[in-house]
Amino acid sequence: MKLERNTFYHSDCLFVLSHDIPAESVDLIYLDPPFFTGKTQKGKWKGEWHPEAMEISFEDRKDYWAKHLANMREKAPSWLGSIATKHAEFAAYLYYMMERLQACHRVLKKAGSIYLHCDYRASHYLKMVMDEIFGDDNFRNEIIWYYHRWTAISNDFQRMHDTILRYSKTQDCMFQQLFEDYQETTLKYHKWEVDEKGRRYYVKRGRGIEPYRVYLDEKGVKLGDVWELPQVGPIAKERVGYPTQKPEGLLARIIRASSNERDLVLDPFCGCGTTVIVAHRLNRRWIGIDIDTSDRKKGELPTAFKVIKNRSGELFEQSQYVSRDLKEVLDMGAREFEYWVNEFYGATKPSPDAGVDGITKEGIPIQAKTGEVDYRIVSQFLSDAQLHSKVPQPVKQMIIVSQTGFDDSARKRVFEIKAKFGIEIRLKEPKDLLEL
Repeated sequence: MKLERNTFYHSDCLFVLSHDIPAESVDLIYLDPPFFTGKTQKGKWKGEWHPEAMEISFEDRKDYWAKHLANMREKAPSWLGSIATKHAEFAAYLYYMMERLQACHRVLKKAGSIYLHCDYRASHYLKMVMDEIFGDDNFRNEIIWYYHRWTAISNDFQRMHDTILRYSKTQDCMFQQLFEDYQETTLKYHKWEVDEKGRRYYVKRGRGIEPYRVYLDEKGVKLGDVWELPQVGPIAKERVGYPTQKPEGLLARIIRASSNERDLVLDPFCGCGTTVIVAHRLNRRWIGIDIDTSDRKKGELPTAFKVIKNRSGELFEQSQYVSRDLKEVLDMGAREFEYWVNEFYGATKPSPDAGVDGITKEGIPIQAKTGEVDYRIVSQFLSDAQLHSKVPQPVKQMIIVSQTGFDDSARKRVFEIKAKFGIEIRLKEPKDLLEL
């Protein structure tokens, strides 16, 4: 599958990472997933997009994570199962993250890096998960994002930082050193001189050593692992009101440090789009995924993508929007659904179609139907496929995708065709295609 166009996916990122993104195709992954806060993340505005707030972005309640318990208990490693004996919902959250981080590992290039944003609630456990998947020898940094905010009455020290875990896929990872400005005291403290090449230096003297020159690196001081950057303030120009919005300056550092121009940057929990907006500005290619389940009218974008479109309309119009959301697919009209089926299978629509809506790269003919498929429709599609000039002959496989489903006569006809001609016909509904 080619990744030529910048793309937004509306879906659980696990499905997109497994179905839509080839292995070892991504240069940099940044993810800002749910933090196990125990609450539903909401804005202050319900209805049309508003620059100060919006409706629900995602669920992070304990009862939401409890829904994943059965899957976790069936598949989780033993160490995670032991956590579940006392903290079941938390173990389910960790397993949810483990599945998606394993999928991230699959799509990351050998020289790629991943930055996992978390906080005090789960950072120590998520590091164990990352060590398990990426290897503790590929742990690179624990970055502390330190920020100021209004203090509150508390019996504890104020929490003023998030944690970002940086891992590489292999030891040979791409990294560019970043620099920050010197402090004024550093520049004023020393007696700076200029050498014959115009470089600034001061003379270091000490007991028992010969004086030597210490040169000033004009790039600045090498950036450490504690980043002091402000949060997105209430009157900040970039603020859109999204409940988990991160500052553009934070993402700019990550993208500059671990990618080059035209590299592919992926954000599996893209929210209001800060990662892709900054990546686009820095001339990177990008993929943004969000599972947004907010209520909306038929045909409307989910809230997260509506915010991104209002935030950067040109960027949104220049990219493609792909849905892997079942409800959204079931609401599509005939032409949109046909396009979606072809996109899902990586198929091309022939011209003229002559009853064949798409042909896969393997030469399999496809038909997309919004209504219920019966005996007659299956028979007609067989005839159309066998007579089509662009369908490789003899036909060995066919695919019919129906928004509505198939009656018994359609299934009977599929059996007859298999028995008589040896042709396999796959009958699919959107729910079949979108199963994890």
